[in-house]
Amino acid sequence: MIWVDEGPRVLYAGPLAEGDRAFFLEQVTPTLRPLSAEDYAGSFMAILRTFAKCSYILAEGGLYWCVEWQPGLLVIRVSPEGSLSWTAMRSPVPKFGGREPLPGDDDNYDEDAENPTYNLIFRAWDAQFDEEYREEDGFVPADEEQAATFAALMKTLNDIGAAAGEKLKQLSPAELDQWTQRAFQRIAEMAGEGVRVRQGPAL
Repeated sequence: MIWVDEGPRVLYAGPLAEGDRAFFLEQVTPTLRPLSAEDYAGSFMAILRTFAKCSYILAEGGLYWCVEWQPGLLVIRVSPEGSLSWTAMRSPVPKFGGREPLPGDDDNYDEDAENPTYNLIFRAWDAQFDEEYREEDGFVPADEEQAATFAALMKTLNDIGAAAGEKLKQLSPAELDQWTQRAFQRIAEMAGEGVRVRQGPAL
C-alpha cells in the first residue's frame, strides 16, 4: 500500500513480487511475536521521528509496517482485533548499515541474489514517487475495501501514537531527545541479532 501525492493524495495498492511474497509468508510472518501497546509506544514509535524508509503491506487480514532498521528489517503487525506483534529480520548483507559482521554473516552470502529485506520496503517506496515504477510493479488505485481496511488498521497505531504523544508534549526538547535515545536502545535490545534470512533460488 502506498500514498501517491501527484495532485490529490491517492492510496494505491500493488501485489508483492512472487519471491518477496514467498519470503514474507515463509520467513517473516512465522517469526512474529506479541507486542503490547505500551512496548510499541516506548520503542518502535520513536522511528516515526526519523527519516527511516518504510512500507505497508495488507496480508492475511492484518496490516504490516515494514521499516529499514538494524538489524535489517523490522515488521510490526496490527491484527483486525487491534493486537500487535513484531519481528526483526537480519539483513543478509554482512555490513548492512555499516555494522561489523558477526560470525556466519558471510557464509553463502550472494550479493547478486535478490534481497527481500530490501525489496519489501523499496519497491513500494520507489513506486510512491515514480509512475514508471508503479506501472512496472502493478500498482493501481486501491479499491474501497482495501482503503477501508487500511484505514481501520492504521487507526490502531494512530490511536496509540496520539495517546503517547500527549505525554511526550510535556517533555522539554532535551527530555524528548533522551526519550528517543532510550526508545532506540530498547529496539536494539528487543531485536538483537535478528532472525537470519535464508537466501536461495526462490528469493
